[in-house]
Amino acid sequence: MLPQGGYTLKQNKLSFFVLLIILTFSAIITGCSNGEAKGSVKENNTSSKSEDKSIKLGFSFGQSVHPFFIAMEKGARAAAKDLNVDLKVTSADYKLENQISNVEDLLQDGIDGLLLNPIDSKALSNVVNQANEKKIGVFTVDIGVVGADTTSFIASDNKEIGRTAARYVAEQLKGKGKIALIGWPTITSCKDREDGFLEEIAKSKGIKVVANQGAGMERAKSLEAAETILQANPDIDAFFGVNESAAMGALSAVQARDNKDIFILGVDATPDLLDSIKNNTAIKATVAQDPYQMGKIAVENAVKFVNGETPEKEIAVETSLVTSENVDEIIKREAAYK
Repeated sequence: MLPQGGYTLKQNKLSFFVLLIILTFSAIITGCSNGEAKGSVKENNTSSKSEDKSIKLGFSFGQSVHPFFIAMEKGARAAAKDLNVDLKVTSADYKLENQISNVEDLLQDGIDGLLLNPIDSKALSNVVNQANEKKIGVFTVDIGVVGADTTSFIASDNKEIGRTAARYVAEQLKGKGKIALIGWPTITSCKDREDGFLEEIAKSKGIKVVANQGAGMERAKSLEAAETILQANPDIDAFFGVNESAAMGALSAVQARDNKDIFILGVDATPDLLDSIKNNTAIKATVAQDPYQMGKIAVENAVKFVNGETPEKEIAVETSLVTSENVDEIIKREAAYK
């Protein structure tokens, strides 16, 4: 007589052993999967297409905790959702070796397009060349790459940012005074701002640039640079910081000296910069970029490339000078991106 269900005891044992073999094989496959990218990886949740049909993009950030890059990532994800593409985002936590490794992993992962916000404009050229060899489009965002060809560069016109800043400073000083720069010479975008500023300010013969120090992305280093500048030049009239960290570091140094005569001009529209303008601190203006649009436009053009279109080699994203007169308008714009 057969057991209930119509299977013999021998058949039940056979089924058990087959199931055991399948489970064991599955565990081996899982154990051999690739390790995680260095820094952090955020898997895409924006595509509803089946994986075998969806366009797959990778976005490598140098770091993703700064408000500027948070906005850029949001713009990229919004475009990926609208266009129904897969987007894998990695952050190097501001470590060059991590970003190189992350990009190499993305290239091995079978992406159709690489979006790159490099930590260092020169050091990422090798991995960009690797992408070129694989015929993968490379779209640099905000910061360019030196020594390798890219499909498209999406950024503000950074030289024009510098010129805009210089015109504002010249107007405020009425063509006469002493100024200092806090820059970031190893990054193309910041170097372009510095160059544009110096070219434009040279037209005002009565204004002298008394110091120009690099400080990178950290406020602490910008504070240190500003303190050094103030010790050597206590009578300066203004600081131009090529990014948010430079301006905020200079603000801390000026506030520590309780100097009411120095004004500061920065770049970007981060909450701290906008609040500083609104609250009438020494930061009187900033040239606002639009990182949300940068991320959005980068994804849109990467998709065009994958679909056989030829995107523009350089795509300029609009900027605007922010003062107390229009700061509320920019605050509202930034809030809408959240």
